[in-house]
Amino acid sequence: MATVYVYARRHGMGMHERATLRELATAGTSAFLALLTPVIIVGGIVGGFFTPTEASVVAAIYALALGLLVYRTLDLKEVGRIFYDTGRFAAIALFCIGTASAFGFILAYFKVPAALVAVVHAMDLGVTEMGLAVAIAFLVIGCFIDAIPAIVILGTVLFPVAQSVGMHPIHFAIIGIVSLAFGLVTPPYGLCLLIACAIGQISIRHAMRDVVILLLPMLGILTLIVFFPSISLWLPRLLMPQFVN
Repeated sequence: MATVYVYARRHGMGMHERATLRELATAGTSAFLALLTPVIIVGGIVGGFFTPTEASVVAAIYALALGLLVYRTLDLKEVGRIFYDTGRFAAIALFCIGTASAFGFILAYFKVPAALVAVVHAMDLGVTEMGLAVAIAFLVIGCFIDAIPAIVILGTVLFPVAQSVGMHPIHFAIIGIVSLAFGLVTPPYGLCLLIACAIGQISIRHAMRDVVILLLPMLGILTLIVFFPSISLWLPRLLMPQFVN
């Protein structure tokens, strides 16, 4: 966010007038119930009322109730269309997961993870070196396939290897997620980049000049996460110390 702000100011990009306190208060009041959604999700998980999967259901029902009964931005016809679109997108995601799971099963059947564990032990890699290897692997594969199949395929192979060197599962997951974020804005498969260029009606080549500026601080953040595991672990340890050692 700081990079975007400085870059926009330096290049004279479009700026909006600063909102007044009255406007902020009005917007905050109207959006208060909607802003409770993340509070309900995090509070419910931390408080032990429901699991993360159940939290998604609770959040969806809460958002649906707000749209129908409070803000009245939805009607029953619109809800039907939303369910249809959700089912269609979920089917695509599940198809990707199923295909990737089959590939992961083949890798496990031929004991590829076990072979990699043996190689890592022979090379005597530590947590930092393994973190760099995980980041590079996710960075490369994230440029060519979607994030969900990448997680299923690489996660199946690399997670046992990471555990063998003592890497915390949460640290491993954060490295993978942050690394895959690069693939969303880099060619050839950068889905977010393609959508943004289509909306803004500009070429990918023109957009990449600005995107590269954003990739530099992202790369710095990824490096810090790899070298300092506490960055990834301090919040889970604070919220759920009984589950995160």
